[in-house]
Amino acid sequence: MSEEDIRRRILDAAEECFLEIGLSARIHRLIAERAAVSRPTVYKHVGDQQAILDALLHREVGRFLDIARPLFERPGPIREQLAEIVAFSVTYARRHPLLRKMLLEQPEVVLPRFTVDAGPLMRLAVDATAPALRQAFTRAGATEVRIDVVIEWGVRLILSLITTPSLTADLDDPVELRRYIDALMRIGLIPLS
Repeated sequence: MSEEDIRRRILDAAEECFLEIGLSARIHRLIAERAAVSRPTVYKHVGDQQAILDALLHREVGRFLDIARPLFERPGPIREQLAEIVAFSVTYARRHPLLRKMLLEQPEVVLPRFTVDAGPLMRLAVDATAPALRQAFTRAGATEVRIDVVIEWGVRLILSLITTPSLTADLDDPVELRRYIDALMRIGLIPLS
């Protein structure tokens, strides 16, 4: 079995364990049993609890980006494309079983990765989406736009909509969420003088 196969088995087992029982002091033993490997193998291939959570987050972001890639490549008005990407991202995350469980039961574990420690997540988003968004902005004739800033803005908006409730919209309803995002994006068009 390859190193990659072992790591995948460990992460699959970790996801199942976290979904069933959340984080616990016995998590490495449970992951090892479920993955049919030793505890030292879990540590060797993934690491401690923090490293396991980071590896799962990285894997899930990668999976999400694979699913969302067509949205980044779809032709059309750039404002509409950005709104669709944000809406899709928020809906996907709010429905993700492991993320929902962790946010409800152990927010102190997840929230730092979405707030004060969000740098790696933002870097991953910029690296993964910048080429496709750069092409979209070029097609729209907006070649002066800093793509990294646009992506960071999008990630900040998405993380906020995932982790905080709205007083004015049901963010779990995709239609209402899209209307809410459209309204947010029109704020920049309001003349302020």
